[in-house]
Amino acid sequence: MRISVSVLALLALTTPGFAAEAITYKGTLNGAPIVVELTDPADGPVVGRYSYIEHGVDIPLQAAEGATGQIALTEEAPCAPGLCPVDDDYNVTAWPVAATWTLSIAVDGSITGTWQPQGKSKTLAIDLQKAGQRTLPDGTEHTPNGLPDSADALFYSADAELSEQTDPYDVIKLAIPLSEGPLETLDGSHFRYVTDPRTKFAFPRLVDLVDGSDVSAANLALTSAHAGISLGALDCLSQIYAGFGGRDDMLDMGIGTLAGYDDETVIMTYLSPTLTTWTESGSTWCAGAYPNNHDNVFMIDTGTGEPLALARVFKDWVAVSNTTDYTAPVDQATALAAPQDYTWQAGQTLIDYVIAHKTTDDAASEDDCGINDLIASNLGVRFLPGDKVVFDLEGLPHAILACGEDLLTVKLADIPELLAPTAAEVFPSLAKK
Repeated sequence: MRISVSVLALLALTTPGFAAEAITYKGTLNGAPIVVELTDPADGPVVGRYSYIEHGVDIPLQAAEGATGQIALTEEAPCAPGLCPVDDDYNVTAWPVAATWTLSIAVDGSITGTWQPQGKSKTLAIDLQKAGQRTLPDGTEHTPNGLPDSADALFYSADAELSEQTDPYDVIKLAIPLSEGPLETLDGSHFRYVTDPRTKFAFPRLVDLVDGSDVSAANLALTSAHAGISLGALDCLSQIYAGFGGRDDMLDMGIGTLAGYDDETVIMTYLSPTLTTWTESGSTWCAGAYPNNHDNVFMIDTGTGEPLALARVFKDWVAVSNTTDYTAPVDQATALAAPQDYTWQAGQTLIDYVIAHKTTDDAASEDDCGINDLIASNLGVRFLPGDKVVFDLEGLPHAILACGEDLLTVKLADIPELLAPTAAEVFPSLAKK
């Protein structure tokens, strides 16, 4: 989500083994709903971030000198030409100030205070109630940027999830009414697309399944996936601030926008009581070397919400490496029991089958792209109604993304020699053959 950029760190308190805390508050600023995350005063000078719920953009709060018994914070203003200059090492040397916060913490943990715009005497009221708390990971920078960076790790850990316990700030920020699209049907099951009005792209939620089974686990996974993209979009908006990586030389590099996520296309492609699949495609860019042009496939076990291990469908879909220990030998049975801990790819049997039966025969495409070599390294699949499988190319590097194409569509029932014994558990129609 976040592209980490070196910025001036006024307070880099990264004491090894020191378990710092971040406290989330929910309340109002001049009557407008906000969510605030502050470091614990017991851990040193307080820094933080906050967001107006209506907009979802994080705003950095830097430590400032205040009266005894009070917390003083400096709220940054967005970078603009000449306002966030950098030194020879590209560290921001100054940032614009929007306002000063002066806060007092009551015995019950609630906070009251004032917001004073820069250069003006008028103040606005701040009223906050404690809404959650989390322990920051070891090594977290004691800066505004350290707070979202530490939360981002949730989306890269197989063992963590976005929850009120792990990241109360972002859970509260995302708890906004979603607009709902019309009811849609796939093979007798129903779903609809919902949209966060701040990030603008639609994402599916299940309504019911053809057999009446529970949709809650799948919807939890879909909600988490939706949240990850929304936070990525809002994060790019927030990078207009120096405290979150903004600099003068980055102002024309997509920061301060939704990074193209507002044009993301998400399509539900398969829905059954055993399997839910969707695609996410688009072109996003937020201060990277080049746009993230992508067309990705996602699959979950509908009943559990866990990612589908394709080795349950294809007997030659193999685990390649253990992501928790890349030096460890890979045992396929062990990998299948914990598929989230491994990287997977098609084995030689599947590769040979697709090369032999692929429907593309464009000689120019073969010469330019080396399709057979790409099949060997980047063969992917997605499923369609009627229990069909589409073999395609996935995860291609940016330079050859244009070579991505559908290679072959076939009914699973017509390729029994390629299927694992457990395939019928995912596609019950196979058991009827």
